[in-house]
Amino acid sequence: MGISAEDGTHLVLLNVDYAPETLDHHATRHYTVHTPGVRQILQRPGALHSWDDIADFRRTPLAQAVYEPAGFRNGMSVALATPGRPAIGMLHVSTREDRMDPDTLNLVERSSHVLAEWVDAMTRFRLARLSERQAQILCRVREGLSNAEIATELVISPRTVTTHVEHILRKLGVANRTQAAVLAERYGLVAPALIDA
Repeated sequence: MGISAEDGTHLVLLNVDYAPETLDHHATRHYTVHTPGVRQILQRPGALHSWDDIADFRRTPLAQAVYEPAGFRNGMSVALATPGRPAIGMLHVSTREDRMDPDTLNLVERSSHVLAEWVDAMTRFRLARLSERQAQILCRVREGLSNAEIATELVISPRTVTTHVEHILRKLGVANRTQAAVLAERYGLVAPALIDA
């Protein structure tokens, strides 16, 4: 889950096996800002926290009203951060077992920096709210086309392409079209088949 810099809510970026009502709870500002366990986790990015690491977690409304009714008996969370940036997201893993699997914990610990980069990119892209035309242009920037080539292909003026590129850079929080192309390529932010369909 990414954390919106705008309002502190969680953005669900990937879900495996959480019910919609559990996800709905995670996506509230109250969860991110006011849940004591979440505050503790956000203060120590990269550190794994299981239910047993958070004082009286099993007695909290979160455990009793959200997780336990969903069948979860334990879980862990880790705040994800990138260099120079505070926690940008969280990874939650819940289990129906009494204890977390050591291999799962090891995998999460070893991969948290990669997950942080992915969450950062996906959160920026989601919050960028690119228009359909901007996504088409970003796709072509990623392919290495110049503004003139993009204009010819999309049958619009080069100045319109330039304006769209400026808006894309601002929305993605990058300095130039090369950074935008790298971001789009590395994280698969635009899929030509989906955009041009």
